[in-house]
Formats: sequence, structure tokens, C-alpha cells
Amino acid sequence: MAPQGATATVVVPTTSAVTSATGPASMMANGASTVTTNATAALGIGHLSCEEIIYEEVDNRFAEPDRHMISDDRVLQNLMRLEGLTIPHCNYFGTVQKDIKPTMRKIVTTWMLEVCDEQKCEEQTFPLAVNFFDRFLCALPIDRYHLQLLGCCTLLLASKIRQCQPLTVDVLSAYTDHAVSPDQIK
Repeated sequence: MAPQGATATVVVPTTSAVTSATGPASMMANGASTVTTNATAALGIGHLSCEEIIYEEVDNRFAEPDRHMISDDRVLQNLMRLEGLTIPHCNYFGTVQKDIKPTMRKIVTTWMLEVCDEQKCEEQTFPLAVNFFDRFLCALPIDRYHLQLLGCCTLLLASKIRQCQPLTVDVLSAYTDHAVSPDQIK
């Protein structure tokens, strides 16, 4: 049998002596179905072959790991170099953010994790949202009253990047008990 997601070709030789299937398709040993037509038998055309392409439905949404990425050291070196550019600085509470304390960040990120858990988000959605959250806080000072709005926006962006079906602004607004409106998130 062909591997999952592959295309299998079944060749069935037919002759004028073969009778056509009148009922449901006849089943072969491997589960493939074949049907011979009345036209083949009626015309007396011998030694024809019928090719049937069978597509199996694949339930797996994820791509297989690329073995070249694992074995090539340049990939890891490049990822390590890029990681240094995207990691936020830990000292933004004292320099950029005067109004926000680390405990406030902890409360909002815990809330973001609960939203991701309840909405069954992909594994990478929450870490990406927190990375966006911290990078924004490193760059621009914001008021403490906009911290949950920032959490909603970063969750929305991360879910649009990492998920097949991203979170909606209405769902995020509902998780804030409508303290943040969908228009504010947009």
C-alpha cells in the first residue's frame, strides 16, 4: 500500500472476455476499487488498461521535519544569531516603562496563557505573543491601563501567524470582560 498522502496507480488489464461490474465497484486485495465499463466489453477492444489514481485523505496538518535542517550546523548558527536580535532586554522596567511593574506583566501574561489554554491555541502562539509583548514594552512607554489591550493585540498577532484559525477580536474582548472593545483591538 502506498504511504499516507501518496498517489497510487492501479493498472487493471482488461480483455473482451472480462465482464463489466454492474453493482458497486469491485474491490481488490489492497482496498483499491476498480470498475470496468460496458463500452470496453461491447466494443470488443482487447488488452486495454485502465489507470485509476487514488488519493488518500491525509488527516495530518503538519509537515514532516526537514532532515537537512537538523543535520546542517549552519541552520543552528543562523537561528542562534537571529535569536539575539529578537530577545527583549530585561531591564525595560527601569528605563522605558516607568508606570509598569514586573508584577503587572506577570498578571497579564498569566491571563494570556489562560486564554491560549481555553482556546486550545497552538503551542507556539503563547511564547510568540509574550515575545511581541516584551519587545513592545522595550521600545515604547505605555500607560498601565493599556497593558491588557497590548496583551490582546499581541495574542491576536501571534495567533494570526501561528494558527490556521486565529483568535477573533470579539473572543479577545469577551476574555477581558469587555474592558477592551473589539474596536480598540483592531
